[in-house]
Amino acid sequence: MAAPAPLSPPSNAGADFRVALVCLPWYTAGRPSIQIGLVGAIARQAGFPTDLYHLNLDLAARTGPAIYEALCNHRGHLTGDWLFSVAAFGEEAHSDDAAYFAAFGEEIREIGAAIDEPPAYLSRLRHDILPQFIDDCLAAVDWGRYRVVGFSSTFQQNVACLALARRIKGTYPDTVIVFGGANMEDEMGPGYARAFTFVDYVLSGEADESFPALLRCLAAGQEAPEIPGLALRTAGGVRSCGQAPPVRDLDELPVPDYREYFARRDAQGLQAAYPHPVLPFESSRGCWWGAKHHCSFCGLNDLIMPYRAKRPERVLAELTELAARHGSTFFAASDNILDMKHLQQVLPRIAEAHADFQFFYEVKANLTREQIRTLARGGVRWIQAGIESVNTNLLRLMNKGSSMLQNVLLLKWARYYGIHVSWNILWGFPGETEADYQEQLAVLQLIPHLEPPNHAGRIRLERFSPYFTGRAAGTPVEVRPDASYAYVYPGHVPPAQVAYFFEYAMDGTVPDESNAETVAWVAEWERRWFSERPDTLSYRKSLDRLFIDDHRGAAPGQTYTLTGPAAPLYEYCGEAPRTVPAIISHLDGTVSAETVSRLLRELSARGLMLQEGGRHLSLALPANPGW
Repeated sequence: MAAPAPLSPPSNAGADFRVALVCLPWYTAGRPSIQIGLVGAIARQAGFPTDLYHLNLDLAARTGPAIYEALCNHRGHLTGDWLFSVAAFGEEAHSDDAAYFAAFGEEIREIGAAIDEPPAYLSRLRHDILPQFIDDCLAAVDWGRYRVVGFSSTFQQNVACLALARRIKGTYPDTVIVFGGANMEDEMGPGYARAFTFVDYVLSGEADESFPALLRCLAAGQEAPEIPGLALRTAGGVRSCGQAPPVRDLDELPVPDYREYFARRDAQGLQAAYPHPVLPFESSRGCWWGAKHHCSFCGLNDLIMPYRAKRPERVLAELTELAARHGSTFFAASDNILDMKHLQQVLPRIAEAHADFQFFYEVKANLTREQIRTLARGGVRWIQAGIESVNTNLLRLMNKGSSMLQNVLLLKWARYYGIHVSWNILWGFPGETEADYQEQLAVLQLIPHLEPPNHAGRIRLERFSPYFTGRAAGTPVEVRPDASYAYVYPGHVPPAQVAYFFEYAMDGTVPDESNAETVAWVAEWERRWFSERPDTLSYRKSLDRLFIDDHRGAAPGQTYTLTGPAAPLYEYCGEAPRTVPAIISHLDGTVSAETVSRLLRELSARGLMLQEGGRHLSLALPANPGW
């Protein structure tokens, strides 16, 4: 891969103009940060000596990886940020732990179960362990040798970043503090800059061009000009230059640098806990579906929505270089959605080379069996498929562009080809009905042999979603920042300016109680899935018939024998949803429409098929793993 030629450093830059980039909790210790890995490589390419610090690994070593990762995996209120609030804000922090535990009791119980510790341990983290951790981060590095220290803030990294940034600025006042990352998108970035005077600059949007531009200005001793994406402190207050435009040519970006992560992992004695770290990479940015049909609840910012992808040759070269540098063949794509060109041109080449690469990717759900097979052969072992329902009317309200049958098809063939699927059941969409959810439950109860959803619950209102911005049918009312913001930040921070998650009410939706049976079923499904004898539904094929072995549920199960036209009909409808005319054609026109319709009704009545809109899908998986 031909990388862009390094730029010459400014004449007054060099060893005395050094840059540090920091990754803090709660970012997983199981992989390096692509945010600082890429921006650090860009800064070096621009001629600035840059050091990276994955200080999140230090906390993982201190708490133990099991507790650390459980807290990283937490999704809900801002408990992770709240834990760092004393370290960040001292006497300004909300001091009453019991009030937080009472306000978010269910979440605290879930976290306690995940880490196997009582609430008192969270208090000890908040008041003792994490403040000491920040003190140690300050002492462990000579931050005064850096002209610029940059913090990447995504999800619940924000308050940890503020805690260390405040201490660095207080100890080394001449050090320039820069914040970037998803938490700084659009108006949130200037909001944080106004609230915290120790933050000198904020970069909103993609920083690949704005960050080196800022470094060049600082190195030259110039006042920062109108750099798109920059928010800076002036005599008149914080001035914002808007959001940085999307980077157009991703092929010109360098390969992320992860060497510091591996060195720190080894120095912290974490090799056994993280023996095969996943290497993040990006093959595209934006969302080709969202650019045309933004999903109604999706918080992806419109300003970074335009879809851009690297050339297949560049993707392959980058994967090769990362594997050679770090000795790992485990990769996680940061892409919001898989580029279909990469499905056609990257993954088949990996399969042809018999490379032992393994991937995580986000995909759109309406893939064919052959495309899912291509994913598996190319090393994709885990996907986030954008499945939030198995009801077509609900999917239409979400603007997902897929159907119930397409979503079940993906779950089915992903199960067959050994691909783990992350998916959810969501509700809270204006226009939904209780009948939609009863129909959905009936489908869910037929597929316990497929992977269960990770979560079932009401949608969260995210700042940039079409529901929030008013671009989707249905208007949320009583909108206010999530209640946990008031517990996390001091009183002078206006939550409305910095919040990403909001509480709300929405007309035209069903109450949570309408999905109580679904929640119970998902819990039972998950229990059975991880039991010693998970549910199965498969078929065995002889020369003239099919044997369908149905072991869904607690009963001993039973075997159905399909002979005559029922056998090829069932197998044909397993590849993809089929219509009656297509089935008749597949059977060479030798079977009447009446017979085909009768067979389909009988198979559906036994729960062996699903049908919608005149299309029929067989649910059993082939027992033969080679088909």
